[in-house]
Amino acid sequence: MPNANEPTVHVNHAQFGTIKVRTGETLLDACLRLGLNIPFSCRGGSCHTCMMRCTGGAIPARAQRGLAPIQVQQGLFLPCVCRPESDMRVGPKPSPAEQASKHQITDSMDGGCPVPATSQVPAPAQDPTLWAELDDGRRVRQILDAFYRKVFADEQLAPYFHNTTADHVAGKQYAFLYEAMTGADMYFGDNPLNAHHWMVISDALFDHRQRLMIETLEEHGLSDDQIRRWTAFEEPYRPDIVKEQSTHRTTNGQVELRAEGFAEETLAVGSMCDHCGAEIEAGTTVLYHQRLGTISCPACSRRAARDSGHG
Repeated sequence: MPNANEPTVHVNHAQFGTIKVRTGETLLDACLRLGLNIPFSCRGGSCHTCMMRCTGGAIPARAQRGLAPIQVQQGLFLPCVCRPESDMRVGPKPSPAEQASKHQITDSMDGGCPVPATSQVPAPAQDPTLWAELDDGRRVRQILDAFYRKVFADEQLAPYFHNTTADHVAGKQYAFLYEAMTGADMYFGDNPLNAHHWMVISDALFDHRQRLMIETLEEHGLSDDQIRRWTAFEEPYRPDIVKEQSTHRTTNGQVELRAEGFAEETLAVGSMCDHCGAEIEAGTTVLYHQRLGTISCPACSRRAARDSGHG
């Protein structure tokens, strides 16, 4: 049964009137659990993609951390880090026409997704000598393991690695660098443009990531020359990674329309609810997020409908 003490959030959106936010749950997670389709990227307050406006009730201080003073005055906040402490009334962020300053937010709650230009980043020149200098790659993996431990502990970067592990990401990056430095056919993942297509990343955040990498390289005793040669395989991809809003994937110059929003799916194999942790048997129809792949069991879906007044 719903907890009577759970804050009620009134959402100005065609899909829902009110929702109940569970204890400790963010407003963004509550919206995703209920199938409310709002844009988001980092889930940790870094990118500001999910920004909304509060028109009633108290905004938790954490939900406005890092916003410009004019944005705070306008009642803007970040639902991805907002854990309501009392009832709130919220809606989409203002349109550009409503903005009275240069701090304009151009997305709408169901805004479009631009089509990126095909990556023009040329592959950096191979450097097999650097790979050999790093003990034929053994030190590369040690460095990456240490680096991603920092990333997964970093408040700004960790949200971009939701639902994965440091070991998995380090392995993918190891294969990428192995192929980039030596030319060996090792990397089977997306190119950087597609791998980061949904992420909203600023130059400042990219710089922050690079500072962590250089710090890690220095800690592992690489010389200034080796650090310069290592970062030469990362810095050129900045134009593919840094952007103000998410983009579509492209394959052979053709746009792949972004899978977004929610749909129903009947599971071919058993799984687990990403919201309550309950086991879900094969043959069960669930609500799933088409980009994230997260699923809601029937109980969570029924509760979502009940809480929103559509059950």
